[in-house]
Amino acid sequence: MTARIPPEIADQVGRLYTETAPALFQHACKLPQVDRAHAEDLVHITFQAAALCWDELAARDSEGRRRWLFAVLRNKAIDEWRRNWRQQPCADLPEPIHPAAEPFNQVLSTLVLRRCWSVIEQMPPMRKRVVFLRWNEQWSTREVANWLGITPDTVRGHIKNARDQLIDQVGPDVPFLDDPEDSGDSGNDPREGA
Repeated sequence: MTARIPPEIADQVGRLYTETAPALFQHACKLPQVDRAHAEDLVHITFQAAALCWDELAARDSEGRRRWLFAVLRNKAIDEWRRNWRQQPCADLPEPIHPAAEPFNQVLSTLVLRRCWSVIEQMPPMRKRVVFLRWNEQWSTREVANWLGITPDTVRGHIKNARDQLIDQVGPDVPFLDDPEDSGDSGNDPREGA
């Protein structure tokens, strides 16, 4: 059963939507595992929640409403991610070799990875593509080079510069930097093809 939203509340939520939806959409697009279509859905779901609890939201100032919307959107995205994660079959996964990390270590790892991602987001476009394909998609250096139309030495140069930048800005505890395939300095300028 769907709750009916009175027209006066719908008008107020509509004005809030006009003011806030573009920024909310941009924020949703930056969340992990969220594409543009999913971001649009999350924005609409967030404003449905706003309409349903408008009495509470109307009592807040403009910045308070904005913070509430961003928090609800983030929470809705997390809820969907958890729901989808639970639905994925895991029966064919091998037993873990290492015991699960303690919650404290999991939190630290998550914080380090978030800091890494914010540094990677600021990298030049070609370097960002290289490190995404190499570290996130686990493509070989040759596959990355072929796909992007650059040399393997240039890929390694981008990886080295990205690694140096991450160590400089995040610290030496970055969990995905120990890849023997990426080692070695190239003589090429990693800005080639950027």
